[in-house]
Amino acid sequence: MFHRLQPIRSLTAVLLLAVSAASAFAQSPPVLQPQPSPGSIESRLKTELLALGFADGKLPVLKPAFGNYLDAVKVGDMLYLSSAAPQRPDGQFVKGRVPDQVSVADAMVAAKLACVRQIARLKLMLGDLEQVKRIVYVRGKVYSQADFTDQTKVTDACSALYVAVFGDAGRHARTTEGIVAGPFGVAVEVETFVELKPGATLVSVAPSASATETK
Repeated sequence: MFHRLQPIRSLTAVLLLAVSAASAFAQSPPVLQPQPSPGSIESRLKTELLALGFADGKLPVLKPAFGNYLDAVKVGDMLYLSSAAPQRPDGQFVKGRVPDQVSVADAMVAAKLACVRQIARLKLMLGDLEQVKRIVYVRGKVYSQADFTDQTKVTDACSALYVAVFGDAGRHARTTEGIVAGPFGVAVEVETFVELKPGATLVSVAPSASATETK
């Protein structure tokens, strides 16, 4: 009888240890940081931000509008964003005339940086970029030499970033302009009009940004 009970007791002890270990693991699960799902807007945005040199793929922190205007106005399901200038990850703005002071290649990067600031506004005001139904319209202004005619190459970079982040919903109508001077000497400015999904509302964003909403 003793020889028959000994294996049973050993097996019981092993089972008790296994149950105890499983219980301890269940009580102390590993802490996992939430990650954007593959193919999501947030995931695609992070990829673009990393490529542009933003640490950890995070959007820049915005300062509030300093003039007698708003960063955005919502009318119905449309959100009209004020123009944005290109700001590098180090906080410095890209300034200079294209192409004699700023190369076309650098101006293309600047256009993307301006779009990044617009997306940062959207994120701040909506809380969730999934509230964007589509990018409707973009106007790009390029501070240019009088004989420079390749402004569309610059704004193409902005359009490419919107499509990379929002997919087909990022395709938009567009106007490109060459201007003789830009505010504070910035190389590029980008305006953006956005259609929101039905029911989307602006979150409280003061004092980091300013907006108004009209039904």
